[in-house]
Amino acid sequence: MEIFFADDTVQKSIREGMGKVIGFGGLFITPQNIRPLTAEINQIATRYNIPDGEEIKWSPDRKSYIYRYLHGSDRTNCYSEILNATKKYDIKSLVIAWDTGRTSLQGDAAFEKCVDFLFERISVQWKKKNNIGIIVADRPSGGRKEEEKFLINFLDRYQRGTEYSLPDNFALNILTTHSHLVRPLQLADLITGITVSMVCGGYKYAKPLFPIIKDTLIRNHLGFIGGTGLKLFPDDLVNLYYWVLNEDCFSKVSLMSGRMLPWNIRPYYTEEMK
Repeated sequence: MEIFFADDTVQKSIREGMGKVIGFGGLFITPQNIRPLTAEINQIATRYNIPDGEEIKWSPDRKSYIYRYLHGSDRTNCYSEILNATKKYDIKSLVIAWDTGRTSLQGDAAFEKCVDFLFERISVQWKKKNNIGIIVADRPSGGRKEEEKFLINFLDRYQRGTEYSLPDNFALNILTTHSHLVRPLQLADLITGITVSMVCGGYKYAKPLFPIIKDTLIRNHLGFIGGTGLKLFPDDLVNLYYWVLNEDCFSKVSLMSGRMLPWNIRPYYTEEMK
């Protein structure tokens, strides 16, 4: 059995032609590894004087200790140690990113599409491993109404699946809890936030940390992350697999086809930002 801890993010992009990017992603972990991973993250937080109970976030609250006192290389080193802890526990990760600047779907509608893509890729991963699991997500902002809406929407996926995947490998409907109480959800925040920052061109803080995350992103059977461990929508963004992941080929295993990157008829062919 595995648990997938999931979190979302919305970030502004500095790439030309790209709007706000909605991301949803996280990590796969076996239940027996949750307690030791949590203990290790707690130890790292203590070494960096982060107060007990403070949430570790990619974009921390302005009143938090991390925002006020953990700056520059100290924060990078702290987050690097936390992300490196994943190597001991055979953790894999997965992130979906949706560019609202290139699609008519915005807000909740775009987020629901991200959830669909995440559901499908988790389903494929568990099916390949003959596994069963549960998704645990951070509670949506907006209170009980938003949480109930989120759970009801996901329930249909749990009961019926989506157009491209069946729900056979899901033990329960998605569960939600407060992220400040659960370290693996905080790790999901770092994985999703840093990866989406890379997609948005925000390299300054994300680039030193992303190689650790890249090593955990799931791959297709040809060994590529693009479209599998990192899914970008719309498909016009295919060249970003080249710039973000350093992959010179994009493969669609289901169609037995591929495309060398960068692709001259898609955005970001000659320059990362244009």
